[in-house]
Amino acid sequence: MTIQHCSIHRIYRTKPGADVTLQLRPNEIAPEGPVVSLFEQLKLTFARSTQKQYGLFNPELGDNPLPALLQKMQDESLGFSTLTHQVMEHMKLQFDKTSEPFEAHVFIVMEELVEQSFFYVYWINHTDAQFINSDLEVDTLQFVDPSKLKYGFKVDIEQWKVDGWDQYMSQLVSKGNKDVADGFGDFSGFISSVDLKAQTESFLSVVDEFVDSQEPSIGERLKSKIVEYCIDQDMAGSPVDLDDLSTQLDEENPHRFAEFVSEKKPETKKEIYTDRASLKKYVRFFGRDKNLSISFSSEMFGDNIVFDEGSDELILKQIPKSLKAQLTRYIKRKQGNSE
Repeated sequence: MTIQHCSIHRIYRTKPGADVTLQLRPNEIAPEGPVVSLFEQLKLTFARSTQKQYGLFNPELGDNPLPALLQKMQDESLGFSTLTHQVMEHMKLQFDKTSEPFEAHVFIVMEELVEQSFFYVYWINHTDAQFINSDLEVDTLQFVDPSKLKYGFKVDIEQWKVDGWDQYMSQLVSKGNKDVADGFGDFSGFISSVDLKAQTESFLSVVDEFVDSQEPSIGERLKSKIVEYCIDQDMAGSPVDLDDLSTQLDEENPHRFAEFVSEKKPETKKEIYTDRASLKKYVRFFGRDKNLSISFSSEMFGDNIVFDEGSDELILKQIPKSLKAQLTRYIKRKQGNSE
C-alpha cells in the first residue's frame, strides 16, 4: 500500500439552522507514522462493512463536480490540496441544505496499489472517553475509533476510466442520522448499480447446479470452498473473480467452474460482488422463536438431520456432546423429583 496524497479537513455546524463552517488544512499531510496507521484501520473497517453498496457517480447529476475534479487531477492540471479544498466546498454546499448540528473531520486519500489508483473520502467522528489525569481527577478526552466509521466512499480510478463499467464506486452510509446521511449522499453523487442480494442469489443458484453435478461428498466440499472464497473477498472489499475462483476449485481444470457459470448464466460478469449475509445463510440453516433457537450447517442436512415437511418434524442425530450431557442431567433430575 502506498499513500500518494492525503489531507484532513473539518466541517461543522454549531447549532440548528446555523451556517456550516469549514476548517481547511492548507497543505497535504506527510503519509507516514500515525496517519498511515489510521488510514489502514479505516480502510479495513470500510472493506469489512456489510452495509456497503456498489455503483457509480449518478450520470443524471450533471452538477456533481467530483468526476471533473478527479479527471483534472489525473490530467495533472489540479493539485491534490486544491482538489480537496474544492471537494470540501462542494460538501459544504450539500450540508447547507440540512439543519441539524454536526461535526466531523474528513480524511481524503489518494492511494496507489499494484499500479492501481484509489480515491477515498472518510467521514470521521470522535468518541468521548474518561481518564484520570496527573492531578488524580477524572477528565474527558476525544479519540478516533476507526471501527466506528459510518460514512465514506471509494473510487477505483482504473475502473472509473473504463466506458460502461458501473461498479467502480463503493459507498458506506449508515442509518441513524438522516441529516448527515442525506448530506453525505448528496455530496458523493453515488447511485447503486448492484442489487447484492439478487445478484448473490442468482450466483448461488448456479453454484447449486454445479454442486449437484458432482459426487455428493465432492459437491459439498466445493460448495464450502466457494462460499469461503466469496466471504473472504467481501471481507477484503474485493469482488469475486470467477476465473480466480475457478482456478482455486480445480487447478487441473482451472476453467471448469467459470465455463459452467458462463454457460448457465451468460449474463454473469467475470467480477461480481456478493452479499455476505446471503452467503452465510446458504451454508447454514437457522431459526428462532420465543422458546427455541437452532442453527446447523447445511452439510448435516439429510444425514444427521432429517426434516419431515408434512409433519413439521425435525429429527436430530448425533447431537453435540455438551447438549447430550445437559439433556441427560435434566432427565435424571426430573426422574429423581418424580420418585
